[in-house]
Amino acid sequence: MKSYYAGMELDAPCGRCKGETRHRILSITDGVPEKLICVNCNSIHKFRPEKPAKSEPTPRAPRMATPAAPRPSTSPSRFQELMIQEQAGSRARHYSVAEHWEEGAWMDHPTFGLGRVQRRNGRKVEVLFREGLKTLISG
Repeated sequence: MKSYYAGMELDAPCGRCKGETRHRILSITDGVPEKLICVNCNSIHKFRPEKPAKSEPTPRAPRMATPAAPRPSTSPSRFQELMIQEQAGSRARHYSVAEHWEEGAWMDHPTFGLGRVQRRNGRKVEVLFREGLKTLISG
């Protein structure tokens, strides 16, 4: 165990200097420094004992995509049927944060797929996708 004394200098992290700098011990409690003063900026702060070195994290196996249930390609789902009927020929635009989305607009999102804007609230829009209602940013 290290022994410390008042007036001793040591290297410690300084929040004001944003790095490890030279400090002087101002007070000690039970053999452990309590208050330090930074030699560079004269800020006074608590002593933070060194953290034990982190061990290398155990590498995890990469996540494997699980095969999706087979979908019949000839028959669209009920959701898709309703969306196609309601879309009535209008084209879905690709989603972009910069785009201004109005209620009723159709979007093609890279993650969620085809969706329709249900409600606009400031810079946010609620969009109905197959997975359910999602809140997205709108320009």
